[in-house]
Amino acid sequence: MRPSRIRAATHLPLLLAVIATVFVAPAVAHAGGGISSGGSGSGKAIEPSAIKGVSKEYAKFTAILASNTGLSARVIAGWTLAEGGPKDNPLNMGPGNHYGTVRRGARATEKNLRSDLYRGIMRSVKKADMSQIDAIVASPWCFKCKGYKRLLKSTYSRVHVDG
Repeated sequence: MRPSRIRAATHLPLLLAVIATVFVAPAVAHAGGGISSGGSGSGKAIEPSAIKGVSKEYAKFTAILASNTGLSARVIAGWTLAEGGPKDNPLNMGPGNHYGTVRRGARATEKNLRSDLYRGIMRSVKKADMSQIDAIVASPWCFKCKGYKRLLKSTYSRVHVDG
């Protein structure tokens, strides 16, 4: 083979990776598969009925928390499944705390997320969903959690947000 063909052949994997990143990954994320390229928590109201794969209480909690914080609704919904707390405290703050209503639980969680202790999670707002998942796993919320990232990615893959 001529040297120019060898150089071209060695660049082919890089070229394919760039093509996949630029064209394929956004299409997969837009279709609801994989880890999205941008956080879906826009700070605008999200209807609980748009959140699929969780109970109606978890969907309501997710919609409130996503709307109030700007975090991705899909990340929050996956997080609720990973934690499996009671309907008024899906992220199991406390753990074992009860707030009486989903709305009060969401407000308490928002207040907690806005504290200095969890500022890393709030810094991930408007970043890709995977960055938000990384921030959750890196936070004191999940101090020394072994295998939690794998769990969170798994539960994230089981939920979808329409719209």
